[in-house]
Amino acid sequence: MEDFLFSLNTVLPLLLLMTAGFICRRIGLLNEMLVTGVNQLVFRVFLPFNLCTSVMNTPYDIVMPWDAFLYVTIGLLAEFALLFLLAPKLEKDRTKVGVMIQGMGRANYAFFGIPLVAMLFPGQDTSLASLLVVTAVPIYNIMSVIALSVYGEGKIRPGVIVLKILKNPLIISSAIGYLFWSLHFQPPAFLKTTMSDLSKVATPLALFTLGGAIKFASARNHIRQLLIIIPWRLVLAPLAAILVGALLGIRGVPMACAFIAFGAPTAVSSYPMAQQMGGDGELAAEIVAVSSTLCIATTFLFVFMMKSMALI
Repeated sequence: MEDFLFSLNTVLPLLLLMTAGFICRRIGLLNEMLVTGVNQLVFRVFLPFNLCTSVMNTPYDIVMPWDAFLYVTIGLLAEFALLFLLAPKLEKDRTKVGVMIQGMGRANYAFFGIPLVAMLFPGQDTSLASLLVVTAVPIYNIMSVIALSVYGEGKIRPGVIVLKILKNPLIISSAIGYLFWSLHFQPPAFLKTTMSDLSKVATPLALFTLGGAIKFASARNHIRQLLIIIPWRLVLAPLAAILVGALLGIRGVPMACAFIAFGAPTAVSSYPMAQQMGGDGELAAEIVAVSSTLCIATTFLFVFMMKSMALI
């Protein structure tokens, strides 16, 4: 019963915040332009401050779990390699293949995952979740760009990919936080308080706007594709990550981070990227909507399972 209540108390705030955003969108308090603008603020201002502050507050005597870094990195690369092999066999429409690879492999790690890890371990050091951005986000972006380029109208441009990675605010802020932490630099009190206040906005606002961004277009037209993509994204990939991680002895925050890296809903940014690179934008939007909605149930079940098995 205790594990059930823990799981419920962890997931319900996510559901309520996303529901609030969805309702505000439905009644007209949010529109497409406002949601896009707020998402940009979260991505470029609040989340970077959140990541930087989190990394800077990492205890100096922490033993960095490099095995978790290695596990997530190798796991994500292996998953995308498998998807590049399977997706073309499961779908003949080339404009959908790249979108399917992106939809199954690219998680909404920053917007959904980091807040969830913080809720799972209140008052504990969860800086690993922020540090993993440096590993996970580039892999998501590079593999998605390659998939959409190979199976869309875009062209693979290594220079452009590298530039996008270097200009990513989440990666820049994590790197700055790590630099300051490694130098034992602490900003003045007034600056530290400001950074802390800005970082606190990230979690609720990210989940709120995620709910506001959810929209179901014509999911009936892509039932077959969704029945492949959603179970992979929300059930098969995270289940495999948890089981293999458990066998390797990964526990606690590293296990929660691994679960999020493989089990979070599909990244919201995958929709505009698919549109811009010649993929099926309608399918991409539906993947985001369906995975963001159903992830509440799957997250609850996996959190309950991991808690019951003493993995977190």
